[in-house]
Amino acid sequence: MEMITIVGCGPGARQCLTLEALEAAASAEVLIGSPRLLDLFPEATGERIAVRGSLAEVEAAVSVHANRRIAVLVTGDPGIASLSRLVLRRFGKEACRVIPGVSSVQTAFARLGADWTGARIVSAHGAVPETPYPALEGETAIAILLGSPGAAHWSAGLAEHLGEGWALFLAENLTFPGETVEAITPEALRNVAGDALRIAILLRTDQ
Repeated sequence: MEMITIVGCGPGARQCLTLEALEAAASAEVLIGSPRLLDLFPEATGERIAVRGSLAEVEAAVSVHANRRIAVLVTGDPGIASLSRLVLRRFGKEACRVIPGVSSVQTAFARLGADWTGARIVSAHGAVPETPYPALEGETAIAILLGSPGAAHWSAGLAEHLGEGWALFLAENLTFPGETVEAITPEALRNVAGDALRIAILLRTDQ
């Protein structure tokens, strides 16, 4: 089987793709990814296989094209709440090459001009986090990926638990038209729907 290349496609906009990602897609004989990710590479000539993001779909496509150069396209950076984790587990690290991408978390902190060294990243993709609020009291920066129903409500509760000395922000549609990164109250955040294109950011202000 040819080595599988997992390509981090960044937060969404084509201008956030790395040169390495562009080169990997251009050299692939088969590209596997969501329609939105496939559209980021109009110049790529490989066969395109659209999937909805499940491992079963990717596995089926890889098995059919095992002897061809395959690029599996994933959102953001492959190392943060990514389908790449399942692909690596299924096919093994020795069978995969991973190309990093710009993450939406990195983009959100950049928009805020905030240092995210040591930031705690909490994924709410698929389910509300099980992390108890007290376990996050010692952090200085927290990013919550709001990818499930109830995630915004959970994040608002965390902001209220942390109390004064913290600033709360909501980043939406990063790098897309209509992008916003704004301060928000916990009350307002409770009314926000869970969405993979939304991130809540909590920054400590009393240090």
